[in-house]
Amino acid sequence: MYLLGDQIRASIEANLLREDRWRVLLDGLGMTLEVSLLALLFATLWGAALCAMRMSRSRALNRPACIYIELMRSLPLLILLLVSFYVIFAASPLSKVQIAVVCFSLYFGAYFSEVFRTGIEGVDKGQREAGAALGMSRRQIFGRIVLPQALLRCLPLYKTQAVALIKSTSIVGYVSVMDLTKAGDYVRARTFDAFFPLLLVALIYLILSWLFGTGLDLVERKLTPKHRSV
Repeated sequence: MYLLGDQIRASIEANLLREDRWRVLLDGLGMTLEVSLLALLFATLWGAALCAMRMSRSRALNRPACIYIELMRSLPLLILLLVSFYVIFAASPLSKVQIAVVCFSLYFGAYFSEVFRTGIEGVDKGQREAGAALGMSRRQIFGRIVLPQALLRCLPLYKTQAVALIKSTSIVGYVSVMDLTKAGDYVRARTFDAFFPLLLVALIYLILSWLFGTGLDLVERKLTPKHRSV
C-alpha cells in the first residue's frame, strides 16, 4: 500500500508539478474546449441549414445537400482535417485553430442535419393537417406544433453526435494544435511515462463527455411536458 502511494506521488510530481507541467495540460484543456464549443455551435447552425435544404422541394437545394451529406459521412474525419489544413486552406489566412473549427463544423454539420431531419419527419403528419384545418400558416404550424416535438425527438441523437464531436477533437494535434491530447503527449515525451499522462487525459475526456451529456439530459427533462412542473 505504501509502495503504491509512493508511486502515485512520484507520478504526480514528475508529470504535473515538475516544470509546472500541469499548466501545459490546463492550456490544452482550454484549447480543446475552445475548438469543441465553437465547432459545436457552427456545426449546429450548418446542420440546420443543411436540413432545410435537404427537406426543400427544390431540387436545386435538395440534391446538392444530399450529395454533400453523403460525401461527409463517407470521408474519414482525419483525412478531411489533413486535406483542409495542407491543401484547401494552405494558402488562406486562417489560423490552425480556425481551420480545425471549420473542418469539424463542416463534417458534423452533415450528421446534425440528419438528426434534425429525423426529428422533424418523426412528427405525425396528422398534427400538421390539424393545424392547417385551424387556419394556421405553414410557419405557425412549424413553430408551434412541429418544432417543439422535433426538438424532443432530436435531443438523444444530438447528444450522441455532440459528445462524438468533443472526443473527435483529440485529432487536432495532427495539425499542430496544442489541445489536451497533444499536451498529454508532450508531458509523456518529457517524462517517458506513457501511463499517467494518457490516463489523466482519458479521464478528463470522460468527465467532459459526462458533464455535457448530463447537461443535455437536463435540457431534455425541462422540455418534456411531464417534467416541466417538477
